[in-house]
Amino acid sequence: MIMILVWRMIKNISIIYDTKKFISVKENFKLLTFSCFWLYFFMKVYAVIVGAGRGKRFGGLKQFIIFQGRPLLIYTTEIFEKSELVDSIIIVVPKEMLRKTKKLLNFYCLKKVDEVIPGGERRQDSVYNGIKAIKDDNGVVIIHDAVRPFISQNLINKGINLCKKYKAVIFGMPIFDTIKLVKGNKVIQTIPRVSPFAVQTPQFFNIKLIKEAYDKVDFKKEFTDEASILESLGIPVYIFKGDPENIKITTKQDLKFFKTSI
Repeated sequence: MIMILVWRMIKNISIIYDTKKFISVKENFKLLTFSCFWLYFFMKVYAVIVGAGRGKRFGGLKQFIIFQGRPLLIYTTEIFEKSELVDSIIIVVPKEMLRKTKKLLNFYCLKKVDEVIPGGERRQDSVYNGIKAIKDDNGVVIIHDAVRPFISQNLINKGINLCKKYKAVIFGMPIFDTIKLVKGNKVIQTIPRVSPFAVQTPQFFNIKLIKEAYDKVDFKKEFTDEASILESLGIPVYIFKGDPENIKITTKQDLKFFKTSI
């Protein structure tokens, strides 16, 4: 047990050092003295992988598309399985795919997956189902799209450490092109270029904070990501530059990019 604690402390030091571009040396020292002994030793890190979509734009359940011998869902889950900081994984899939998903998890020997639960009608319902499956109120929850298979260990580590300070952290890529709202080929509006970002997953949250946000928010409204739920309640969300290769497989053209990137 002592050896495990020492190993995690050393790992924590190396990861904090790696995030020096995002956090000052002074803040790193604070994280090392407090978070090293609290978050890593006592607070767990959960990953909720959301794969409950119907793939209308893709034309099928893209999270189960086979590539190089395994489904996208499994490919993505394996990344979190290999993470040295993720303790538990919860997978959310369509109700009719529960049995198949459990068989796949057994076949690929994914040991960190503790629960496979059915999704809801909307993405926000599916994520809520995943969050409710977490019994802890302390720690970090990572929410990630099953069809974003290019997430790196480095970004996962950075997100966890940033979440310790900010409690709600997302990543995205700055957009430098002019963006226009279009309806039926007619331009409706040009979006002001005030540092817009294309937001990615994973998104990182303090568990208690996001649970409270889901309990308070007007759930009749539509939210396209978890951060927007907190934003609607006036809860600060902090964004950092993500990874340009962390794409979401939305169309068959995206899948072609996925195949050429492996």
